[in-house]
Amino acid sequence: MANIDRTRAVAARLRALRAGDGRSQDAIALASGLSQPTYSRVESGDRALRGAEAVRVADALGVRVGALLGAPEVEARAVCAARTSGDVSDMATMRAKLNAYLELAAYLDGQGIPAE
Repeated sequence: MANIDRTRAVAARLRALRAGDGRSQDAIALASGLSQPTYSRVESGDRALRGAEAVRVADALGVRVGALLGAPEVEARAVCAARTSGDVSDMATMRAKLNAYLELAAYLDGQGIPAE
């Protein structure tokens, strides 16, 4: 039941993000490499996004995976430390990438998809 609720929540965010972007389902499907019928099923909540699909759809919409999947709490819990050249932008870039991976991992765990 939790996976169905999560799939429907992702579908609602996807509809809202696409509508806010002003693009059609066809345009997002094409940009993300999904067929239009598959994209339509995802957006209606009849089918869950798979990991790589979520990344491609988020990229097509110009948002982070967490915005699409609803995992912003991951960033609040993440603690990171890294060595950089001392440039602040390097650390910000690494932190953003780490958070994107953690958001995707949290979504995949929630869908019962093992990380490999």
